[in-house]
Amino acid sequence: MNAEQERLLQEPVFRHFHALCQIPHPSFHEEQISRYLVQWACERGLESYQDEYKNVLIRKPASAGYENAPCVMLQAHTDMVCEKAPGVEHDFEKDPIQWQIEGDRINTNGRTTLGADDGVGVALALSILEDDTLPHPALEVLFTTAEEEDFSGAAGFDADTMRSKYLINLDHCCDQDILCGSCGGQAAELSVPVASGPVPAGWVAHTLTISGLLGGHSAEDIDQGHGSATSMLVRMLLAFEEQSIPFKLGPVNGGSFRLAIPRDASAVVCFPAELQDKLCSVIDQLRDEFSLELLTSGAQMTASFASTELPAWCSEPDVLLTVALLSPDGIYQMNEALTGLVDTSDNMGELYLTQEGVRAVYEIRSARPSLGNYLYQRICRLARMLGGTCSTDRGYPSWYFRPQSQLRSVASEAYCELFGQEPRYLTVHGGLEVGFFSEKKPGLDAISIGPNCWNCHSPSEEMSISSVRKVYQLLCGILARCQ
Repeated sequence: MNAEQERLLQEPVFRHFHALCQIPHPSFHEEQISRYLVQWACERGLESYQDEYKNVLIRKPASAGYENAPCVMLQAHTDMVCEKAPGVEHDFEKDPIQWQIEGDRINTNGRTTLGADDGVGVALALSILEDDTLPHPALEVLFTTAEEEDFSGAAGFDADTMRSKYLINLDHCCDQDILCGSCGGQAAELSVPVASGPVPAGWVAHTLTISGLLGGHSAEDIDQGHGSATSMLVRMLLAFEEQSIPFKLGPVNGGSFRLAIPRDASAVVCFPAELQDKLCSVIDQLRDEFSLELLTSGAQMTASFASTELPAWCSEPDVLLTVALLSPDGIYQMNEALTGLVDTSDNMGELYLTQEGVRAVYEIRSARPSLGNYLYQRICRLARMLGGTCSTDRGYPSWYFRPQSQLRSVASEAYCELFGQEPRYLTVHGGLEVGFFSEKKPGLDAISIGPNCWNCHSPSEEMSISSVRKVYQLLCGILARCQ
């Protein structure tokens, strides 16, 4: 650790964030961080409770003069998306996150996800709990699990234990916003069997790899035009077909997580040895086209075609190409009332071909349940047409906008007084745990705030230092005004 980092760790929020980075916390592996939070609360004499989902609830009494004020809950999730750059050795279940300072930003130098989503939310809440000089109502601080996977922490939390009238979610990534709603969503998985056999005699195998794309969050970045490595890989395979090049496929791996736009994709391509030059020419041409399509997000894109050992099996490309071509992927519908807001989308975050068959994993998001179900039914129909199956999880509910919100008014007042300007009020095309809490407690008044973070769910994830300070100031200002 260098001197610049040590100076930053003198500030409570960054000290807490660093401590969290030392504790592995992938989704479904939050045991260590859950124990840490309970122990942390016990050491400070705070009431704490851990449930069967490893959620942790910590309570702190009101400060002097706020005894009669409505209780406020701060809420953040403890798990993180685990993505790493190609060639990086990192075990997310054992290794700490190594971060660096680059100007005003904290990042991992492109090695792994940073975990600011939502480690900084946890750090902000701990800093509030730790400071006995702050004026605030009675506080409940809820740290939930598995938000990045199936929301099982929030879904399983017993909302009857909540005493709070107000909820401040700390899982947003723009300090200009006061978030007032979010969409619902669901995961879906398609499986289709395929026939396989040995590689024909006289054929060779090359691995076709697309890498270096920016990727990003499948909700927040779905409208940014970052491009999908899987789609580019499929377009190259289709070009082989269009050129009447005979080929078969060995293992295919496109993307690695349904909540992340695919940054990398690869396929083992088997073909007659004498056609190698023709294949390389097609790849070179499309690589140039892709670079023109993605002048910014594709600046680091590479497309390689390297000789490899013959696989033990190969399959016709038909089923995989059909799944990739006919699956909904990307923006389906924009919101007609709120300019620039995505209403419904689908991200095919994972696409695989193994000897058993084709498997695709999707994240469907929509502010309108019927539209989300429509996309799911499209995937189901495609699976059945190909002789396969499709399944989904229980999904997560929308958090509907409240026309009248006392908490939003308080937050707006604090923002204007502190920073001399109005915040933006918006809903987001992404799922937040607030949907579960508002569904269980219909009278709950909620907002979501957070510091500027970029490229969440990718190794390019970054967090603004000055913005973290700004949001902490805002959070203190909101609590002081909740009387």
